[in-house]
Amino acid sequence: MSSRRIGFIVASHGDLAATLVQTTGLIVGHDTPFAPFAFLDGEAPKTSSARLGKLIRKCDAGAGVIILADLFGGTPGSLALSHLALESVEVITGVNLSMMVTAATLPPQLSLREAGARIAEAGQRSIQRGSAMLQS
Repeated sequence: MSSRRIGFIVASHGDLAATLVQTTGLIVGHDTPFAPFAFLDGEAPKTSSARLGKLIRKCDAGAGVIILADLFGGTPGSLALSHLALESVEVITGVNLSMMVTAATLPPQLSLREAGARIAEAGQRSIQRGSAMLQS
């Protein structure tokens, strides 16, 4: 079997990325394949982008990297999207815990794009309004 695997980066404002990584480990019961990336307040975008680029290279084990960003239009998400020119990068914004658990438990043979689609679908399915569910 190939040792190629998809790498994962969680990009966020503040400590959210590190907290999501830690919490996902508690749920799935093992170390997770995620590297947290925190946008540092006051850091120049060029410096942040260079740090993210370095982390992408470190996390790519041959099958590409999926970046799960906290907010579309926010700085971490925009930094991640700026790296989409690389064929080996996929970006999904609006990260939530369901997406993290799904990513941590994906079958290893999935392509970068297939894995990204499954993660995005899991995140969307997990968003429910309790009152609407009770009215059904």
